[in-house]
Amino acid sequence: MTSDASIAGRPRQTASAYFDEVLARVTEPGHRRGFIERHYRVAGRSIRLRSTEMALVTSLTRAFAHLASGPADKPALTVYLAAGDVVSLPRSSWNSRESATPACEQDEQELIHVRDTRVDGLFRLDGASLSMLDHDSRVGVFWTASPARVPRYERAAPLRALLDWWGGDNGFRVVHAGAVATEHGGALLVGSAGSGKSTAALACLGSGLAYAGDDGVAMSRGTPPLVHSLYCTAKLRPDHLRRALPHLAKMLDGSEDAHQGKRMFFLDAHRSAELASEFPLRAVLLPRVTGNDRSVTRPVSSGSALLALAPSTLFQLPGARQERLRFMAAALRGVPAYALELGRDLATVAPAIRAVLDDATR
Repeated sequence: MTSDASIAGRPRQTASAYFDEVLARVTEPGHRRGFIERHYRVAGRSIRLRSTEMALVTSLTRAFAHLASGPADKPALTVYLAAGDVVSLPRSSWNSRESATPACEQDEQELIHVRDTRVDGLFRLDGASLSMLDHDSRVGVFWTASPARVPRYERAAPLRALLDWWGGDNGFRVVHAGAVATEHGGALLVGSAGSGKSTAALACLGSGLAYAGDDGVAMSRGTPPLVHSLYCTAKLRPDHLRRALPHLAKMLDGSEDAHQGKRMFFLDAHRSAELASEFPLRAVLLPRVTGNDRSVTRPVSSGSALLALAPSTLFQLPGARQERLRFMAAALRGVPAYALELGRDLATVAPAIRAVLDDATR
């Protein structure tokens, strides 16, 4: 649960002042000499991650593997990754509660969003992690109590809130959606948890359609809008994967526990050639599991697409809800939308999606 509030009864502390103190601790000379760097391109822009230890790199960068790039002279964003065994946090009004249970067993924890004119921050109230971004300097910090306590959702979709804040300064936003594409453009797969986004996206592997995500991508406005991949992570229940998509079962080797009985796996290991970094948006698909044999599509209103995309996106990402809603409405305006009724034969999913995309690009 995310809330935008300060803690009542405690001295007010600005997000900017606290960020400056955290950054000073992270970048003090003793740490600076030993930073481990990784470089990526997200939404066509360069990102530099600088970590105080390799364990954090291992936990937090695997999902970005398909976006790896060479270093840039002037990165558009620099994010420092730090852990409590190397960098202690200053006290604040927002991170003073301790938890006795490892955070990796607490994916559903209360979060608090703090902001001022310069800095956005997101704190777990159990003291396990924080994310902060200085919009002016384009520098961010992700801190966790220890590398072993990086939550599962953070390994699957690292820095989601931080990338969204930064994206808001650069014309794009993170949305709760999957995405697949042909060589001419692609589709967003939108809907609440359990609607079939992951199943539909994974059913397209091996079909000639490219994969950009199953649970979180970025989107920028334009004519047409662009979809940008963020993570090469996928999540699905093992029994469902083996039964419905048996040709993908080997991806479970080396997979990790996710929440609600799902496993998460990284597609760069087995399907790197099928991963797309960005593409023009041609259609929005609303998957729904049915008892029919074959998968079919039917047109729906663009308002239905926004209603399927907006609630879960607004719930997952902190702050600026009105601005975010206006952004999604403007981006989807004019993009055709379709219900995607998922049949029992998942081999029919990709042809149904391809037919929609081929029609949209004629």
